[in-house]
Amino acid sequence: MGRQRGGTLIPSKPSSAWWHDLALERGGLRAVKTGALIPLSRDNLVAIMRGFANYAATQGLRLGTRFGPVRPMRIAFTPHQPQPWHLIWSVLHVAGGKIVSDLNTADAIFYFEDITTRDACPLQAFSSTPQSLRQINCACLDVSKSKVGRVFEEVFGYPLSLDPTCWHGPAVEKSERNGAHDGRIITCPAERKDGMVYEHVIDNSDNGRFVEDYRSPTIGGKIALVYIKQRSMNYRFANTNDRVLLRRPEQIFSAQERENLARFCKAMDLDWGGIDVLRDRQSGRLYVVDVNKTDMGPPTALALIDQVRSVRLLSRAFREYMHS
Repeated sequence: MGRQRGGTLIPSKPSSAWWHDLALERGGLRAVKTGALIPLSRDNLVAIMRGFANYAATQGLRLGTRFGPVRPMRIAFTPHQPQPWHLIWSVLHVAGGKIVSDLNTADAIFYFEDITTRDACPLQAFSSTPQSLRQINCACLDVSKSKVGRVFEEVFGYPLSLDPTCWHGPAVEKSERNGAHDGRIITCPAERKDGMVYEHVIDNSDNGRFVEDYRSPTIGGKIALVYIKQRSMNYRFANTNDRVLLRRPEQIFSAQERENLARFCKAMDLDWGGIDVLRDRQSGRLYVVDVNKTDMGPPTALALIDQVRSVRLLSRAFREYMHS
């Protein structure tokens, strides 16, 4: 949580050493804040090395904006700062931005916390916040799967969620928590479990062997680009990819679909984040199945040249958002 000085929120300033957020254990690397374990498998080691390559490329792009004539954007994060594996870190630095700890010198305050629900943004406890300060994600306090399901149905007009005690047939059972990646297909009717949500099974397979997820980074409610994540049906709910492709939003979504996705982001109070969108192969309908306001990226399975390209595209969109 931030500290107070003269009635103004001073965001916490954790160590800038990103490795302090990781702990080496016998089974792999443990993310300190979330508790997630990254096994030291061959695939994960390759992903880590590709992540370092993207970090190096980002630093190169950053140098091109560091000494420009325009004052850099200054963003204060609370209660945590992003690390190099978070997408906003690369995007902000390539956009010529700077992370600051004092709201009096900031252009925006960014609520950044990897938590599913919170009663209030830390910023709301302080009354002397500069009125001109842009607030990013400060109203986005609930990204639980149940809220995603409710908002999705309100915006799109057809349901994602279902009642497992009444439904007859297959359904997806997964945790309310963000980033759990514990989904599984069950047969209903079934007893509802605490802390779990139940959704229709979306046939997002291209040919019965692979599934495609559309991870869509959004800035100011607009889809900036699309990462097409492809993985085997055998691990359709896992946080791993066989291949990732970069596409423009208009190559994937129609104008009406982009408008609906923007309405969805607005209803979720999502100023920055990544939404996971699936397209059902049978009906052609879209389904938003997840919202992440502290998303990582770019995906390591994406070709390095497209990782760099995507960061540049997002940086341009972020500058436009900040100047709007």
